[in-house]
Amino acid sequence: MRGSRWRGFREYVRVEEALGLVLSLSKTLGSEEVPLEEACGRVLFEDLFSPLDFPPFDRSAVDGYAVRAEDTFNASETSPRTLEVVKGRVGPGKAVEIMTGRPLPPGANAVVMVEHTRRRGKEVEILLPVTPGKNVSTRGEDVRKGERVLEKGRRLGPQEVGMLACLGFRRVRVFRRPRVSILSTGSELREPGQKLGRGEIPDINSYSLACAVRSCGALPILLGRCPDEKKELGRKLEEGTKRAEVMLVSGGTSVGKEDLVPEVLRERGELLFHGINLRPGGPTAFGRIDGKPIFCLPGFPAACLLSYTFLVRPFLRFLQGLPPERGLRKVKARVSRRVASSLGRVDVVRVRLLK
Repeated sequence: MRGSRWRGFREYVRVEEALGLVLSLSKTLGSEEVPLEEACGRVLFEDLFSPLDFPPFDRSAVDGYAVRAEDTFNASETSPRTLEVVKGRVGPGKAVEIMTGRPLPPGANAVVMVEHTRRRGKEVEILLPVTPGKNVSTRGEDVRKGERVLEKGRRLGPQEVGMLACLGFRRVRVFRRPRVSILSTGSELREPGQKLGRGEIPDINSYSLACAVRSCGALPILLGRCPDEKKELGRKLEEGTKRAEVMLVSGGTSVGKEDLVPEVLRERGELLFHGINLRPGGPTAFGRIDGKPIFCLPGFPAACLLSYTFLVRPFLRFLQGLPPERGLRKVKARVSRRVASSLGRVDVVRVRLLK
């Protein structure tokens, strides 16, 4: 068995090939309806069409006076047009005071901004002419009834949720979020904040992975820590696959005698690859138990998060109906020293941008 572990680790799989395999074995998790107040950050499962015109009526875009545009022609500060302020219908020589967003009264076809008027008791002086339609938002100007307003696969943010509220949506159908069980392995691991003995270290990966999973829109389930013991590790793998759709295991993925995760995964299910051409992150493995995907990530925190970024993040996005992107920002820069890299290997080097 030790020999087979060494062979598997030496047969490096290219990162893109590994991701392609992972995605080929996956599918989205179906949908669920959620109330609008819980929809932020969720991904639409279907196209959404407006059930109404918006605005639903002609309305004023400013504070001011609703008028007939023809009654304002030739108005100026030195020669204003004087109109009687009334309520209700706007007839010749009349004006109705109006606030932003209020329906345009019958007879009016424009609005004069309050800044371009001078109130004189029951009359108002118009200091600037307006044309028909000026400062008026017409019915359906923003959205027409039946118009597609959001497409399937769109992640909902504050603007999208606000628009849906505006159009009268109370619930929306979204992709289900994957549950992700997270297990850290290693007899030396202790809870953060716990007093450490010789050779003991705090469990970093459980918490950094939980944060990464949540920021990707998925639901982390922390399983705690597991010692380097085959029987207990097997029990934890079974628990993790029963409680979630995806499982992440950190540590125990290399080729030492205490690196048991790939071996136990092979015994309990199937090990599809062990070792990728990524540095740091080479000892990454992937397999399944009862069809549930299990990512085996390195224990070293930087390598763990790097493997997550290259393989797990795109996978979790794919499950939620999003493009399987890694979210890496590209910036062109000149390095200050030579960076060595073996042929065929992806080396990720931490840098600091100086200018």
